[in-house]
Amino acid sequence: MAISVPADPASGRSGPKEVAVVRHPIADARNIVVGYELRFGGSIDLGDPAMDAKATSALLVEAFGDIGLETLAGRHPAWVTIARNFLVEIGPPPVRPDRAVLQIKAYHARDDLLQILQRLSRSGYTIALDEWEGDLGQNVEELMSLCSIVRVDISKISAAELPRVLRVPKMQGALLVATEVGDHAAFLRCQELGFTYFQGEYFAQPRTFKHRGVATAGLGSLRRLNELTSGEVSFEDLERIISSDVGLSLKLLRYVNSAFFSLPRNVSSVHEALSLLGVRTVRRWTTVMVLASIPDVPDELVSLGLRRAHMCEILAGGTTSEEREMMFTIGLFSVADALLDMPMADVLETLPFTEELQAALLRREGPKGELLAAVTAYERGEFPTLPVNDTRPTLAGAYRAALEWADETSRAIA
Repeated sequence: MAISVPADPASGRSGPKEVAVVRHPIADARNIVVGYELRFGGSIDLGDPAMDAKATSALLVEAFGDIGLETLAGRHPAWVTIARNFLVEIGPPPVRPDRAVLQIKAYHARDDLLQILQRLSRSGYTIALDEWEGDLGQNVEELMSLCSIVRVDISKISAAELPRVLRVPKMQGALLVATEVGDHAAFLRCQELGFTYFQGEYFAQPRTFKHRGVATAGLGSLRRLNELTSGEVSFEDLERIISSDVGLSLKLLRYVNSAFFSLPRNVSSVHEALSLLGVRTVRRWTTVMVLASIPDVPDELVSLGLRRAHMCEILAGGTTSEEREMMFTIGLFSVADALLDMPMADVLETLPFTEELQAALLRREGPKGELLAAVTAYERGEFPTLPVNDTRPTLAGAYRAALEWADETSRAIA
């Protein structure tokens, strides 16, 4: 169900459109998600000081009511940036204090905002100071005293300057969040500096490029993936591949018998699963489970791969089932380098993918690569537009559907 807002003439579509929203994970040092920052596109920008607060509030109520906070953030708090005029004119967003972290940009706060923040803090809301760069101008120190969390965009501050920037928040005892953490080297630096939480693309990047090849823990997975992606796998071949791995067989049977599939009877063997679901379906889920079972992989990374896979599949639109399956594979394997901790080029050398798939995954080339690029841009909160196509949904609609599906699937295969 779409959220109706005024049509955007520039979008190329007529009638109502959906509110674009994306969630960005915030994780601790063990890569366990502790919250999701919600970023809205189009008509909702809670952090824009020039916005129409009342109109934005109405859209926000619709967004939370229609999409549901459970879908957007699950059991975690939703981190939302709020502009001064929204708080002054409207108050807090329609979210319970225990389900939200309110982010306030670091700037010279007026007394009316400080009074509102004091009331919110007494009401149980957690307040985070966002985009802190070490400026102790008028009222900023008082603003910080109301914020138990301080967020620092490390991409905007040099490594030499970071200790100075962190001095005051550390003296205040604030919990430090590093944002825009681009890779594992930056993640490790931030850990050493005393950051507690981390946000950025680091978790979806390979941890090291020190050598060609893959860690021993991933060798078995690569062999399985090679067999599973080799052309047309027969019923007998797939049964042999799965049955030869006891752990994989048990995981597949547990998953097939879960509420996700809602089969009419309990499935007790790989042969029976293949007979009921078919080679294509079992092959897909076996591939997903091989990737998800690689040791020491963050759950959020598996969820990201599933979300991209389903979003790409949805956006393939009214093409053939083979094309949709190919787009699912491209989305799923777009995180294979991070899952296997090796460069994407090395991953693809070991897998029998076509030139078309390799070009899409390595260089975002061709129609399939361009579609993957649009999906990843949407994830970053850039909210691109796709050419008008009546056979496929909007990026916003595809993201929402993929988000819910990926979360449900992640729980089922855990």
